[in-house]
Amino acid sequence: VPAQKPLSNNLCNLLTPAGNCDPPPLCQILSHPSKESLELCQTLLSQVLVDMAITIMELFETAYMSMAPLWVELSFLFFFALGFFFLRADVLRSFGLSQGKKPAGIKCKAGTRGFDPKLKNKLEQGANAGQAAAVIAAWRAGKARAATPNDLMKFVVQAFLDAEPEALVPEILSHMRDHKESLATKWVGTTILDAVARAGNIKAMMQFWRAFMQEFGMARSASMYEVLMGGFASAGNPQKVAEFEAMMHQDGLRLSPRGHSLIIKGFLKCNLVEETFDQIVAMSKTGHGVPTFALAQFFRVTGDKGRTREMYDKASQELSVAMTPEALCVVLEECTRHPDQELAAKAEKELRKTAQTLSIQAYDSLLKVYTVGCDSKALTIFKELQESGLSISEGLLVGLLARSAEGKFLRMAEEIVAYCRAQKMMTIAVYSALMKVYAFSGMYSKACDLYLQLQEDGLEPDSMMYGCLMKFAVECGRTHLSQELAEKVPKLDIQNYMSLIRAAGRDRDVARAFAIVQRLRDNGIVPDVAAFNAVLDVCVQAGDIRRGTELVAEMKKLGLVDIITYNTLLKGFCNRGDMRGAKELFVEMEQAGMRPNDVTYNCLLNTAVSAGKINEAWAYIDKMEQDNVKPDHYTISIMMKALKKIKGTQELYRCFDLLDRSGIQPCSDEILLNTVLETCIRHREHRRMETLLSSFEKSKLRPSVPTYGSIIKAYSNLKRPEKCWHYWEDMINNRGLQPNDIVLGCMLDALVCNGQVEQAVELFRKSDLPENTVLYSILVKGFANTQQSQRAMDAFREMQTKGLKLNTVTFNSIIDAQARVGNMEEVSELVKSMAQEGCVPDAITHSTIVKGYCVKGDLDKALEVVRSMQASNMPHDAVVYNTILDGCTRHRRMDVVDQILEDMQTYKITPTNFTLGILIKMYGRNRKLDKAFRVMETLPKQGRFVPNAQVWTCLMCACLGNNDSERALRVFQDMKEQGLVPDSKSCSSLISGLTRNRALHQAVQVVDEVYSLGNAGGSRTGRASCTADADCLESLLAAIAHEGLSEELGGPLLARLRDAKVPITGRLMASACVSPKAPRGDRQRKSM
Repeated sequence: VPAQKPLSNNLCNLLTPAGNCDPPPLCQILSHPSKESLELCQTLLSQVLVDMAITIMELFETAYMSMAPLWVELSFLFFFALGFFFLRADVLRSFGLSQGKKPAGIKCKAGTRGFDPKLKNKLEQGANAGQAAAVIAAWRAGKARAATPNDLMKFVVQAFLDAEPEALVPEILSHMRDHKESLATKWVGTTILDAVARAGNIKAMMQFWRAFMQEFGMARSASMYEVLMGGFASAGNPQKVAEFEAMMHQDGLRLSPRGHSLIIKGFLKCNLVEETFDQIVAMSKTGHGVPTFALAQFFRVTGDKGRTREMYDKASQELSVAMTPEALCVVLEECTRHPDQELAAKAEKELRKTAQTLSIQAYDSLLKVYTVGCDSKALTIFKELQESGLSISEGLLVGLLARSAEGKFLRMAEEIVAYCRAQKMMTIAVYSALMKVYAFSGMYSKACDLYLQLQEDGLEPDSMMYGCLMKFAVECGRTHLSQELAEKVPKLDIQNYMSLIRAAGRDRDVARAFAIVQRLRDNGIVPDVAAFNAVLDVCVQAGDIRRGTELVAEMKKLGLVDIITYNTLLKGFCNRGDMRGAKELFVEMEQAGMRPNDVTYNCLLNTAVSAGKINEAWAYIDKMEQDNVKPDHYTISIMMKALKKIKGTQELYRCFDLLDRSGIQPCSDEILLNTVLETCIRHREHRRMETLLSSFEKSKLRPSVPTYGSIIKAYSNLKRPEKCWHYWEDMINNRGLQPNDIVLGCMLDALVCNGQVEQAVELFRKSDLPENTVLYSILVKGFANTQQSQRAMDAFREMQTKGLKLNTVTFNSIIDAQARVGNMEEVSELVKSMAQEGCVPDAITHSTIVKGYCVKGDLDKALEVVRSMQASNMPHDAVVYNTILDGCTRHRRMDVVDQILEDMQTYKITPTNFTLGILIKMYGRNRKLDKAFRVMETLPKQGRFVPNAQVWTCLMCACLGNNDSERALRVFQDMKEQGLVPDSKSCSSLISGLTRNRALHQAVQVVDEVYSLGNAGGSRTGRASCTADADCLESLLAAIAHEGLSEELGGPLLARLRDAKVPITGRLMASACVSPKAPRGDRQRKSM
């Protein structure tokens, strides 16, 4: 058949019979099959199929082309029908049930119908409107006729929980019994349990659970278990959660991600940290991703509990999934609430791993936490934020400025303000926050300067800012500005008037203060007790006690007297030194029922201390403690201040005992910290100073510029120049604070005293501060210490060139630099220059000149200077005589010693420990040991002082120098009996001297005593009181070995040292292995 012939013709030819009675050709072929006929039939059928395929394709193409314009509409119609089928299947089911048909899978009683659509609409409307009563009414009207659909069941249960919780269980269970075949399913059970669990009604939840299992025989599904455990978690019952989880596992079921989330939500709701964390870990180990909300909310809860750092570290170790950026942002927020820079750094590092870019919330938190901690990272992150392109709000900038104020982070504040100026964002809020930064840093004048900048920017301060500016103006002494600002305030409030009164106090203008009070009255404002107290304080500052007393009498009539009134007036009496009036007022206070407080006692203490009545001050301390008034920072500071006039150690330790007894931490207050540090420096209490500085480094105190000076000075005394540099750079580079000339002087002195003279000169040259003679004097002291007399003279001429006014102190420093090397010609030139500058040489000048002659060896000239001082009745002390005595020792001029001692008695010069030490050293060198002991006994009585450890060490060394080991050991014991602790130098000197004198057994005993080693067979007796130099131990062991006593003394000593954890060096071991000397007979035989 030709391929192009139509399909109908092919079919007709194949299927149509040839005659009326003949079968169709296809039938004939099949009835008489042959090879040829079958091949023909196959060919015909193939062609027919091809023709059919072509025809069908043409049919579909025609249909597609005709419906192309309608594809969008048809697609919309198809999906609409599909959505209606799935979303409103209940309507179809109700329709089917109303026609008497039962859908597959749902068994219902014969004759039942679906839930009434009208009642269903009412029920849904009531649920949406929150009308529980309407929901219950609609349900009750239709519940008997039909089973409640599952999607309506949760509305019904919730309505009962809200309106009739007691009827919930019986009515729902009754309804389920009526429609048991339709409602006794696990889906319906899960819906009911979920609604009840979410409401926290655990009792009803368990009633339903028991009924479902026992009465209805429902199959326990994972969803039902998860709902139950979520309910128990919300009720804060982890034991029940664990119990049902075990039951779930027994049933071969496992928690789904939804189940874990329900339990986590419940535990978080009850703030159960450990249980939440365990559930999060369990969820992560199953391979499920932990929900974002879970970790974020978890860290919020740990923050409220103060356990963020602990749980973060725990999560980092135990979680098998990475923490989400949201959770890490919450951690950073908690670091802001409770400043923790270390944790913030960890969270930042993790956040940068998990997030390609940081969010504005992350930047906000990082900046705040680093700014509060004054960490320079804040500067880097702020720059990064600017480059990120994120929008920086005014609120974020103002918040950062506020935190810069808390930490006194001036450099950060300046960076923020520079950005604001560049972006034209200098608003009132920004200016106000910047003022706060300056105020917190004590820079009140700079805060006032912002007022001019406000005006230049065309901004008008609000009432609050005007009030702050007035207060700042008073604090920095710019009282005229406070009055100018008061005139611009639209309406002054009581705080503004208080600032004006304080400004009058600054000017000591009593009349103006009273005028301001009258102005208050004229404006209809009744002055309160605070205003009257402020005026009273002005009277006290001006020293007008009469007006103050009259004002207090008026206040008594008005009934406006309080404890502050009495304390202020008490301060007035104390300022005048009128202790009688102060005591009478103190008694009056107690009679008036005003219980004295710490301020009261501090006024009395300060007056007693200022008058030098230390015993009276301690009497007030005792009364404070009797009255249960706790000492405060000012109490301790006042008593520490008293130590400036006292040289003994008794009062020093008494003050430190008061500090320890009070429980006050010096690092909690800057003033107290500075006072205690200064006291430790003055009295060389290095151990306490080290403890105090260690506590400071752990504290959160942000030092001001003066405190940096005290810290640098303290570390300088401890010989820690690296720490001095650390705090100098922290102040300038990290905090952005500008040092004043006092702090610069502290830093220069620290460098000079620790041998870094060149670094001191370099720092001085780089400084932008105005040069003054004090700073030059420090450098000159450094030149003197390093024997650079010429550079000291160069500095002198440089000061003259720059027109600096030199004083006696400066000249004394330069003269000292020349006197130390014996350049007396330059000393003479400097003395002449003193006269030209109008400076009068003082006792220090003359003693320095005496020192110069002594260094040069010209003691006769030195004595001439002393004679001139004596003739002119110039005040001089033991320093001058000590200098000459030291020169006599150096140059062996014993002929003038007795004369000098007679002069000291004649002119009533009190000898000191230094005098005694020089004499002992001199007598020891001249083999006059008995005279040294005699002067040790007589001179302390004459000078009324107690020999210190250095003097005892000098006497011991004098004995050793005269080969008197027994007396040296006796001096060592006497020293300890006097309560003095030998230092390393004393112990090393004694051991070395005994070794030189071949008193090896005694030397070993001293080593045992120094290191508390016990005897040769005993154990260690306690902690080592001090140590000895390694060199003296090496010399001792070498001498022991040389004398052939290693087995008797050396070996056991080494063993005891090793047991006592004393470092045993290789050199020490080698010293013990020195070959012993040969006996005399052996040496003679070898020589023969």
